[in-house]
Amino acid sequence: MSIEHIIEWANQFDDDAEFVLTELLYFLPQIYISKNRAIELLEKRLVDFQAFYKYSSMQEFINNTNFIDTQKPEKSQKEVLSILRNILDEKYGINYDLLIDQPKKHYIYFDDVLATGGTVYKDLSNWLSESTHLKDVLSKEKTIALSLFCYHKLGFDNIEWRLMKAFDDRIKNFLLVGFDYKIENQLKPKWIAEKQALNCIYPLEKQPKEVLEYLASLEGENTGVAAFRPENLPLKEIFFSSPESRIRFENIVLEKGLELIQKIKKADPDPRKRPLGDTVRSHRTLGTGTLFFTWRNISNTCPVVFWWDVPGHDWIPLFCLRNRGTN
Repeated sequence: MSIEHIIEWANQFDDDAEFVLTELLYFLPQIYISKNRAIELLEKRLVDFQAFYKYSSMQEFINNTNFIDTQKPEKSQKEVLSILRNILDEKYGINYDLLIDQPKKHYIYFDDVLATGGTVYKDLSNWLSESTHLKDVLSKEKTIALSLFCYHKLGFDNIEWRLMKAFDDRIKNFLLVGFDYKIENQLKPKWIAEKQALNCIYPLEKQPKEVLEYLASLEGENTGVAAFRPENLPLKEIFFSSPESRIRFENIVLEKGLELIQKIKKADPDPRKRPLGDTVRSHRTLGTGTLFFTWRNISNTCPVVFWWDVPGHDWIPLFCLRNRGTN
C-alpha cells in the first residue's frame, strides 16, 4: 500500500481528511500485524502450546497435534497454516504433512480474527459433531484449542454460549484460547462494561436523524446487544488520542459508512451489512465496529469505509480486497 493511496483514501473525508488520517495513525500501531510480526507470534504460540501440553520437544508435540483445516482456499486460515508449516520446517526440521495420518491427541483451530464468531462456531460445531470428538474432549482423551491474532470478547462469549447450548455445558471448561489482541466490546453486565477498553468503533446515541432512522428500520429482533455505548464509557480513554477524538472519529466513520450502505440497489440487500461492518443479522446495531488489520486481510466486520469496493459507488477502499462489497 503506497502513501499516495492512503492519502487518496483519506481525502474522501473532505474537511475531516487530516483528522481521520492523524487519528488512524495514532491507533494503527495497536491494531496492525505485519507478516513478520505474524511469524513471530505464531512461533511463540507453538512454543506456548508445547509447554502447556507438557512436551519436552516440538517434534513430540507436533507428532500428537492436528491443525484443523476447514476454511476455503481464499480465507485467512490457509495462509496461517502455511506459515506454521514453514516455521516447523525451517526452525525445527519438521515436515508437518508427513505426520497428518498419525493418531492425534491435540486439535488446534488457527485463524486471524474472531469477530462475530459465526465461522469459528460453525467449524468447531462440525468438528465436535464428527466421530467421537465431543466424548473424547469431555473425557480428556483429546483437547481442543483456538489460536487467534485477535478476538472480540462479545463474539467469543457468544461462541461459548452456543457450544454449551448445542453440546454440553462442560465444553466451556475444555476450550483453550491463545490470542494476541482482544477487542473489549461487552457492555453487559455493568461491572464488566466498566473494565472494557472499547478499542473499537462504538458510537454514542447522539446521532443525526438519518442514522437513527436507519437503525429503527432494521429488522433485527435481538436488542440484547446495545447499538450505542453509554456516555461514561470507556471510563478511561486508552485507545483513541482523546475522548473527544473518539467521538469525532466514530461519528465520521458512521455517517460516511451509512452513505455507502444506502447506495446499495439490490431489492434484498444482505441484512448483515451495516455502516460499521458486518454483524449478526438478528442484532439491531450499526455494525460490529472492528478495528484490527493484518498484512493480508481486513475483516468485513470492520467499518465499511475501510473496505467498501463496489463499482459505481465512487469510493476508494483503504484495503483493496476482493469479495467484500455488494451492490
